[in-house]
Amino acid sequence: MKIDILTLFPNMFEGFLTESIIKRAIKSNKVNIEINNIRDFSKDSHKKVDDIPYGGGSGMVLMCQPIFDAVKSLAKDNTKVVLLTPQGIPFNQKMAENLSKEEHLIFICGHYEGFDERILSICDMEISIGDYVLTGGELPCMVVTDAVVRLVDDVIEKESIEKESFVDGLLDYPTYTKPRVFEDLEVPDVLLSGNHKNIESWREEERVKKTEVKRPDLLDKGKFKLYKNSENVKIIDLKDLKGYSFHPKNNAKRTDLIPVTNMELMFQKFKKNVAKTNIDKKILTLIKSSILFFEEDSSEDNAIIVLGEAERLKALIKNYEKILEKEYREEIEAKIDLLIQEIKIEMISSKNKEEEIEEKQSRSR
Repeated sequence: MKIDILTLFPNMFEGFLTESIIKRAIKSNKVNIEINNIRDFSKDSHKKVDDIPYGGGSGMVLMCQPIFDAVKSLAKDNTKVVLLTPQGIPFNQKMAENLSKEEHLIFICGHYEGFDERILSICDMEISIGDYVLTGGELPCMVVTDAVVRLVDDVIEKESIEKESFVDGLLDYPTYTKPRVFEDLEVPDVLLSGNHKNIESWREEERVKKTEVKRPDLLDKGKFKLYKNSENVKIIDLKDLKGYSFHPKNNAKRTDLIPVTNMELMFQKFKKNVAKTNIDKKILTLIKSSILFFEEDSSEDNAIIVLGEAERLKALIKNYEKILEKEYREEIEAKIDLLIQEIKIEMISSKNKEEEIEEKQSRSR
């Protein structure tokens, strides 16, 4: 992996690149990190990279030219350009995992009052590390780079990151080391039992408990639902549940999202809302087609198309028989039947008119 960092303060990265895991990853050629001074790309004789904002206001704004030229100089076909900014997508573990699979990343560290909005046109995404403002994007860049690099293949042993916090939507389990007792605080007996199956079970249970206490919001966002009883705590993967299936569209711009091809929904109210939304969209399409038939093209071919849409919609409603209320289904079906009846009347009327015209033309001969 290649990472290019665009910054106005390259010296801030000296310690970051020469210590710990980042240092080892660079030394072993697992990752190549280059620090690029934005001023080196300025065409101004004084290497100016910022100016006062149009419309007035305090502070200085990063200019387009140095950033655009830097990205053009460094980018390749496989490059993803990332801007570090408070207005970006909140950074998370899934985003780090997805970025670690990229071949080339360019991180742009914002600074001063902000950046010219047109810089966004050359960025693939914006990232924020939290809802607060720093003096620049250098510290967020280090945070993101560290989270990404440690996930690059062979930088850290795979076993070491499989159960880390946030990997699967849960926090990590508690860990202990010697001594067994310290100031009356003891290591849990299960960890000293030597029973690996019980240890693994305990760790999984503790992960859920810790997440429930410290970060309950993760249980709502992740792929796990929490089920509790008086004896234990269990997690159930949604893919193992049986319910209503649908295929949502993925947002390619959001690399923090897990690609989804199928979801299983268990809540009846949610299923009902999905069904009604689907029906409402198809009714709107049917109405538009009907308006076109009555006002512009009442031909038999167009009538067949509209009637086909109506029959398919009736069949869809029948499929939702167990989800939707009887009154709702009957109301919608009545409207569709009325529309079908009106179209058929219009077809008969049009046919009669055509026959009258043909008869008049026949008499005039």
